[in-house]
Amino acid sequence: MKPKFFIRLNLILTLVFLLIFVIILYSVDPFKASPLVFVIFYIVLFGLILGTLNLIGTALKVPFWVRILIALTVIILLILKRYGH
Repeated sequence: MKPKFFIRLNLILTLVFLLIFVIILYSVDPFKASPLVFVIFYIVLFGLILGTLNLIGTALKVPFWVRILIALTVIILLILKRYGH
């Protein structure tokens, strides 16, 4: 994949995830939300974090597996914090 195409695609997907993230934050009551909504929220948040790290990582030459590891760590920490462990 050409680097220019990868950056554009990644930017578009990151903006889409950001839009979905804002819609979820604005329209969902966390006290009345179903477990499916929380799963969707964490998937969208993972995509947003990974997309942002990919955009930063292209400039800093961070390996892709490190970006995925950072995004997964953030999501796991948020899930653990939510359930009080």
